[in-house]
Amino acid sequence: MTDDANDVAGRILADMRGIWGEMATAMLRKRLRDVCANPAQLTPAELRAIVQLLQEKTLPSVLGPEGADQKAKLWMSWVDDGPS
Repeated sequence: MTDDANDVAGRILADMRGIWGEMATAMLRKRLRDVCANPAQLTPAELRAIVQLLQEKTLPSVLGPEGADQKAKLWMSWVDDGPS
């Protein structure tokens, strides 16, 4: 686990709150369970899996397929770039 991965998870959560408000925490927690990830020890690979699940299962209901793809690409770029 690296601090970089946790910073990225925090950025993703903050961005999700802009869409779902406080429900975002529960949504992200669900995806953490789906990939059997420990939030205190996230790896970039786990973050990628979480973003993929969000793109496929969570985001389309609010943003539509194209919006989900755009948001997932943004988040994946954060995972690939590390913390800002």
